[in-house]
Amino acid sequence: MNWWRRLAASRLLDAGAVVVTLLLLSRWVAIVPTRWCDYDFNHYYVGSRMLLTGQNPYTTSLEGMSRALGFTFAARTPNACYPPSFLWLLMPLAALPPRVAYAVWVSVEIGCLLLLLWLTRRLLGERLSARGCLFVAALTITSRSVTYHMLFSQAQLLLAVLVLAAYAAHRAGKHGWACVAVSTAGILKLYPFVLLPWFIWSGGGGMRARLYRLLGTAGFVLGIIALTGPALWCDFIRHGLPLAGDEVGCTFDFSLSVMVINLGYAVHNFHPSPAAQQWWWGIGALTGLVIIAGAYGRCAAARRDPEGQFCLLCVAMLIGGITTQGHYFIFLMFPLTVAAVRIAARPTPAGVIGLILVVLAVNCIHPPDFLSRHSPWYIFANDIPLYGLIGLAAFFWRELTVRRVDGERQPSPEQRVIA
Repeated sequence: MNWWRRLAASRLLDAGAVVVTLLLLSRWVAIVPTRWCDYDFNHYYVGSRMLLTGQNPYTTSLEGMSRALGFTFAARTPNACYPPSFLWLLMPLAALPPRVAYAVWVSVEIGCLLLLLWLTRRLLGERLSARGCLFVAALTITSRSVTYHMLFSQAQLLLAVLVLAAYAAHRAGKHGWACVAVSTAGILKLYPFVLLPWFIWSGGGGMRARLYRLLGTAGFVLGIIALTGPALWCDFIRHGLPLAGDEVGCTFDFSLSVMVINLGYAVHNFHPSPAAQQWWWGIGALTGLVIIAGAYGRCAAARRDPEGQFCLLCVAMLIGGITTQGHYFIFLMFPLTVAAVRIAARPTPAGVIGLILVVLAVNCIHPPDFLSRHSPWYIFANDIPLYGLIGLAAFFWRELTVRRVDGERQPSPEQRVIA
């Protein structure tokens, strides 16, 4: 490991990280302002604008208003496919001119990214050195996930901040606020609800406290649904949700569930009958549920290391989801940092190389061009990021299996450095 330590101590790595980050930021400055009229911001804005004008964005095509406002219309999603709560949240932006609203939204994205980095530093404390924080910031900003966020105005940065804030509240003993934060993320985009049972159950305080958290959370969610319109939610479920979940054949979706569905479609030469489609969708969804249930089972059996449990469940949420596009990997920022801190505390060649491979895999979100899209081999080659997710999940599974005295590894002062 002496060679690894000498390499890690080289200040050339610091300079390289800063230079690469600055180069990417300069690219953002040049490209991001030109993306105001493109997907996905146009979808948020027009859907919310239609609500402001009294139209139903789930039953009325977005095309007319999109073209009238100068946006690029996305024919693949002719109607709104985000929950009413999300569209209501963005209604203040929809009251502004499109370019002004876009500038505000980009500012929100950047603010969420900075807040994610700050929460990570605060949660890890002395385990993450100042130099380690530099590398975490550089790797996060230059990741493909954040780049796609900035180019496509995605909402996952906001959701990731809410989820990590929920974990911070959980760590501080504010379990009710933690449930509210993760429920807010869930009501905005649904899939973060996967994490809610852990926050309700692991908050401590006995069954009565857990029941209070469950009832309080249910009341909060139902209240949001009532405020944003139950009829709109019915239309969203009937018309919008099928558009959001239509990820079969999409080369930008990297969940195990969709991989299973795509392989099933390949058995039918990518032209399955309606019955076969329903069958493989069921198998894919069941696969995802098994993954998530397995992660919860591992957490319940461990009964220690809440940090490891939270990280494992975040990764399982991505593996088992129906929609896990490349920009969803922003949820890996905290788990990857935790893995780096733990490996740095007890470095081994296998651990260091494994972490590097995971980081490379989750950033490999472009499918290869040399294979036909109608080939099972293409599916396997396309899902390299999924293999990175599985590797990271295996790491935290092992962490929860390893026996510890205090439930969490505490490195010695001389080990508190990320290579």
